[in-house]
Amino acid sequence: MALGYLVFVIYGSLVPLNFRSMPLEDAVARFRDLPFLDLGIGSRADWVANLLLFIPLAFLWTALLAVGRGPAIAALVSLLVVVAGVALAVGIEFTQLFFPKRTVSQNDIMAESLGGVLGVIAWWAFGARMVAWYESWRLARTPAELAERLAWVYLVGIYTYGLLPLDLTLSPVELFHKWRDGYLHLIPFVGLPADPAKAVYQLVADCMLWAVLAFLWGIKRGVSRLGPWQIVFASALLLEFLQLFVYSRITDVTDLLTAALGGLLGARVALLYSGRDGKAGSTRSGKRISWIAFSLVLVWLGVLGTVFWYPFEFSADGLPLRERLDFLSRVPFHSHYIGNEFGAASEVLNKVLFFAPLGGLLAWWVSTLSWKWRSMAGFAAFFAILFSALGIEAGQMYLPEKVPDTTDAFLEVLGGSMGYVLVRKFLARSRPLPGGGSRRRASASGTRSTSQPSDPLNR
Repeated sequence: MALGYLVFVIYGSLVPLNFRSMPLEDAVARFRDLPFLDLGIGSRADWVANLLLFIPLAFLWTALLAVGRGPAIAALVSLLVVVAGVALAVGIEFTQLFFPKRTVSQNDIMAESLGGVLGVIAWWAFGARMVAWYESWRLARTPAELAERLAWVYLVGIYTYGLLPLDLTLSPVELFHKWRDGYLHLIPFVGLPADPAKAVYQLVADCMLWAVLAFLWGIKRGVSRLGPWQIVFASALLLEFLQLFVYSRITDVTDLLTAALGGLLGARVALLYSGRDGKAGSTRSGKRISWIAFSLVLVWLGVLGTVFWYPFEFSADGLPLRERLDFLSRVPFHSHYIGNEFGAASEVLNKVLFFAPLGGLLAWWVSTLSWKWRSMAGFAAFFAILFSALGIEAGQMYLPEKVPDTTDAFLEVLGGSMGYVLVRKFLARSRPLPGGGSRRRASASGTRSTSQPSDPLNR
């Protein structure tokens, strides 16, 4: 994780990789005269993004090098990580001089260096708890235990996304400007798009966003029927309040209504899943459930086509095919660099989260098949995710308003694979062992359950 994140930081700092040669003496002279920018509200988000970028980096490298060491060595390692973080920040900013369109300033060096210091402090403050929490995932033996941990991760993700691009403000003048510019909607539904289809899409997407959280909380045993809804609504209310202090985010009462509806929906599905609604126990044949799962896969493919191809204005005129295929030559994440941090995060989550249900439904379908077909069906599920992503991007080549991108295809395959693996884990931990034994007892005694055919996404 430390190495992977280091590569991500360096790569993300140099995208779009437009290298331009420059004499070393000129580069040193320019670097010596780096400006210290007076950050306005528009540039504040970039400064915060650089700070946050280095916190996980320092946290992971301190964890890698300090775990299991004595206090003196761990303290020395922490100091070395801070020094290395400062050196990396200076090295990245100097290298950016050779990559035009990248902004080079003292502000970025200060933000990244401060992020390195905060990352080391975060490890000393929370490292032991994080390690214990991470280990608890391996020990989770029931869907409810796994769902509780996923719920916390999901909630952190909602808040992180909801507060982007982190152009924070406490200035009464800036808050007044935000209200004057229409970033505060106290009347429901006034901020919806004029296009009815886009308005419905926004409302449904917001509902489903919170429905997932309510479902994850709802399948935990001992939670009251209204407990998940209360958690969801309180979380949405707090998020809307915090968004008041993010200059470019809109605070909208409509979001509270969609959260309330999504919370009710998710809690209800959780009751059906856990069998606490008093109606569990109805039996269906395995073949019928298999057909239901497969039908839902087809339905979701239709949803993906609708979302990513709307308004379906396909056209082969205009740009020649060679120019339509230019996206194949773009470096990964080039299009995400062009916009701001919020736009990039929105695009990433849009692709990942819409394809995650496809993977989940495919996993459910695979689990309904007999053992002799599951391995083959697992490979088929992987290729279904892959070709669906490629098909979506290929279709966008003929939509003037859309921008096909190989990075999007990668993100869509990643989202589908994540959904597949998570649902397979849920279903595997829901299935009783032969003979009625529990997985916890089987694991403790050192025995293994009956071997099962593997599939490519659940290894």
